[in-house]
Amino acid sequence: MGLSTSLNTAVSGLNATQIGIGVVSQNVANAGTAGYVRRVVSTSDSLAGLTISTQTTQVQRLLDKIVQHQLWQESAGAAYTSTRADMLASVDKLYGAPGSSTALDTIYNGFTSALQAFQNDPSSYSLRTSVLDNATQLASRLNTLSNGVQSLRSEAEAGISAGVTKINDLLNALTTVNARIVGSPNDPALANLKDQRDLILSDLSQYMDIKTSEDARGSVSVVTGGGTQLFDGRPAVVFSFDARSGLTPDDQWSSNPAQRGVGTITMSTPTGGSLDAIANRTFRSGEIAALIEMRDTTLVQAQAQLDEIAAQLASALSDREIAGTAVTAGAATGFDVDLTGLQAGNKVTLDYAVTPGGATQRFTFVRVDSAASLPLPASAGGDANNRVIGIDFSGGPASVAAQMQTALGAGFTVSNTGSVLRIVDDGAAGTRDVKALTARPTATTLSSVGGSAELPFFVDGGANGAAFTGSYDNGSQTLGFAGRIQLNQALVADRSKLVAYEPTTAQGDTTRPKLLLDRLTNSQRAVTNRLGLDGSTATTSVTVSGLVQRVVSTQGQAVEAAKRLDEGQQVALAAVQSRFQQTAQVSIDQEMSTLIELQNAYAANARIISTVKEMMDVLMRV
Repeated sequence: MGLSTSLNTAVSGLNATQIGIGVVSQNVANAGTAGYVRRVVSTSDSLAGLTISTQTTQVQRLLDKIVQHQLWQESAGAAYTSTRADMLASVDKLYGAPGSSTALDTIYNGFTSALQAFQNDPSSYSLRTSVLDNATQLASRLNTLSNGVQSLRSEAEAGISAGVTKINDLLNALTTVNARIVGSPNDPALANLKDQRDLILSDLSQYMDIKTSEDARGSVSVVTGGGTQLFDGRPAVVFSFDARSGLTPDDQWSSNPAQRGVGTITMSTPTGGSLDAIANRTFRSGEIAALIEMRDTTLVQAQAQLDEIAAQLASALSDREIAGTAVTAGAATGFDVDLTGLQAGNKVTLDYAVTPGGATQRFTFVRVDSAASLPLPASAGGDANNRVIGIDFSGGPASVAAQMQTALGAGFTVSNTGSVLRIVDDGAAGTRDVKALTARPTATTLSSVGGSAELPFFVDGGANGAAFTGSYDNGSQTLGFAGRIQLNQALVADRSKLVAYEPTTAQGDTTRPKLLLDRLTNSQRAVTNRLGLDGSTATTSVTVSGLVQRVVSTQGQAVEAAKRLDEGQQVALAAVQSRFQQTAQVSIDQEMSTLIELQNAYAANARIISTVKEMMDVLMRV
């Protein structure tokens, strides 16, 4: 090997080490920079004739793309779980810590305790006042909780709006960076551009689940987890959101725009097409998916639970139970019941057994006063063992009987005599056995001649203080009732009505005080499957007191479950982050070690150059 060859080899090595030292310096300087991926110099040996030299091919980013894609998926999952956990924690905070003075169950227990003391001394003015004060506090607490739930739904609505705007911004930013990468493959700043692009994709994964791929030109393609194309050199869709403010319980999502009271996400394509991203389930993970779920499902169910507490609280104290009178018609047996006094929303229940050996089942007939209110909404509940059916009473008793006959079908015979309804089984056929027939009208007055102990203790503040009947005419009265429930102010004006249900009732009479307490703590109430209590999907029976405890307990369990899920997801995310950082993250110790190697190589090449120079000087002197 000649001196010139040795010199060229040394110079090429010197240049390569200089570039390597520069890359190490860049790594160290950006060790704390977000999104920065460690660089290394890729070199190769070149043979030209008898000359061997070292060439720097390019500066490469060190990362595992498979792990990177997994990281983005886990990031979307972590954003989803943390958003849910945070919002459920806010709901739990609304309910109050168990045992605290502001907790829902504490305030409810204060009301029942006041009733307990009151029934022992009904004539006491101070105990009557205590009952009304505690009732007012309970109604106010339900109002506050309802308003709080709707505020959280409005917060979720605003979060969705902000998220949609951010996604569009990120896709536009991705367009700019991706174009530079594709258009300048030899740009010295290519690694920095790819860092920028990855950082954009990382931010995008916080809002939705994404999958990416890269073509031979270096251009990236982005799709959602469900396969919707988001980006292919340019944004494939533009998202928009028609945000609403000040949400109320009536404002719910629907695929029908005419029935939708909240915002929806629309995806528009460059060709003019559009698609409802919520109806299409485009968002399946990430922050936006969690916000949609909270706004449209979780918080709606929380509102339904509060509404059910308010509705059961009001109806338990105001609804009379009129048991049917047993009758026979040949071999058939059944009951007569008078429907006088039944109002819109009031119910008639038929209990029967499928024979032989079948379990008792129920039909619940709900009065409506307009055919436009039928069929009843899904919120009316019902299941295979308790079918809830709306009956239009506007056509009179005969029409009511005919509608019930159609609903019941074979196995029953329905008839009427004026307002008296009769339902009997199939007698000798023996396929049905009628067990009970009960009407449940709502008491609307505090007292009257021949009155009952039931009374409209709580009323609907949104209906000018009208009694709560559970009407479905002009919308469900139960929906949002927790935000409107109020103490009947007529009781505040005349506390004697807490005792007197007839003009002649003695002030020390315990009938009404005992009924109030018994209806809350002992009487079983039917609770529909729409509440999701304890994961139940069937109609159950529970006292009002039991319902309050189950709602509080269910909410606490949901918070803990969401917290555990988030903790698990964060652990999974941290594990993937650790795997990714093993190669991508800059290690100062590693860089210093590499620097020492490069310095030694630089010194060695410099020494060769120096030696060659000395030898050439000697030759020149010969």
